[in-house]
Amino acid sequence: MLIYLARLITNPTGALTSIHNKYGDCVQTCFFNKRLLFTSNPAHYEEIFNQEAKGLLNRDSLYEAKKPMFGDGLFNSKGETWTNQRRLMQPMFTKQAIAEWHGIMLEEAANAVARLKSNGSTKVNISEELKAIIQSILIQVMFGRLNSSNSEKLLMAAIDTIVKGLFPHLLSETLGKGKLKRLFVLQNRRMEKAINQFVGYVESKIDEIGPDGHELISLMMKGRDRNGSQMSRALLRDEAVTLFLAGQDTTVNTLIWFFYLIGRHEVVHKRITSEIMELEDAPLTPETLERLTYTKAALYETLRLYPQAIALSRDTAETITVGGQRIPKDTSVIMSLYATNRDGRWWDRPDEFNPEHFLNGAATQRHKYTFLPFGGGVHNCVGRHFAELEMMVIIVTVLRAFTIQVNEDINPTVSITYKPERDVIVSVTPNVNAKIGM
Repeated sequence: MLIYLARLITNPTGALTSIHNKYGDCVQTCFFNKRLLFTSNPAHYEEIFNQEAKGLLNRDSLYEAKKPMFGDGLFNSKGETWTNQRRLMQPMFTKQAIAEWHGIMLEEAANAVARLKSNGSTKVNISEELKAIIQSILIQVMFGRLNSSNSEKLLMAAIDTIVKGLFPHLLSETLGKGKLKRLFVLQNRRMEKAINQFVGYVESKIDEIGPDGHELISLMMKGRDRNGSQMSRALLRDEAVTLFLAGQDTTVNTLIWFFYLIGRHEVVHKRITSEIMELEDAPLTPETLERLTYTKAALYETLRLYPQAIALSRDTAETITVGGQRIPKDTSVIMSLYATNRDGRWWDRPDEFNPEHFLNGAATQRHKYTFLPFGGGVHNCVGRHFAELEMMVIIVTVLRAFTIQVNEDINPTVSITYKPERDVIVSVTPNVNAKIGM
């Protein structure tokens, strides 16, 4: 077991898979005197989430480790602070509320396609293009005006540094109670500098924006909880940092994997394109996009193969029971989502890209926690509707205009998200008589 635990830092997906293949669904062990439970069974996830809702599990052990970056944003806060923040933020991300930003998504996706057409290149760095689209959308949604300034370029470089350093930082806290920090001294220093730069940018934007606009920052300024209280400046900053980081990296990586996969699977690509072209020139409204069931299935299949969270972690506040096993207080419970997503008991041909996994009622035949692309339980992702709409708008806009082909194998690597090891270069061919639907 020790060798697998050590591999969690260098090859976490392989380690999680090996742990469950060798020891089963529910595995208790210790590392540096830290009690650990690994589980990959969806029924166990349900038990864990139900007990979390009763206050028997929490995320407290990583609070201090995450605080320099996320403060008391939703990704890290606890207790009454988290409850109040969640209640305040949730109305801003309903399907109806995100319609406020639908136009920004359409415009930025269309701008990117127009730019690619004008360049006339047949080879495109899809990783850089997608990152530029998502960053432009997020900056406008959160802060309004989009400036082509050096500060925003530095901001994106800082985010890249944070993302690279955050995973080993959090994993060392989970496995070794901070005793492994010395393995990442230089990386931690770079990340600390990047965090300060990132937080400084967000605070400067808060100073520029008042509460009377339609930007997300303005909406958060105006928001009130059930007691009539509003966010403090510190909470406003923490929430902005959390949303900006979470909203960029996970979405960018999912889209990169999507275009990589369809570029490698011609039959799937053709079926998606055919479905999209049936829309003809229909505007890409949320209602129109809902008709693209195969395209959405391919997006979900991308999230199954390349989940942006390969595991979820909770800590037992009391002794609990999972899978019939007694789990002591102060145990870190690790839900191995990656292993679940590749388990042949739940998925036919689990290592293949097969959108049929999400069609013809297949999803209803599986346990509801077999697939958790946006988390589960009380801490599920508040921005799910925003992310899904954003990704579908970009996918449909691009594939209305281009056919994608990928001629190289790309391996994944794990940071805080599950991303390609390097930028993905695709071949693009303009579709005849294609129009960019708005």
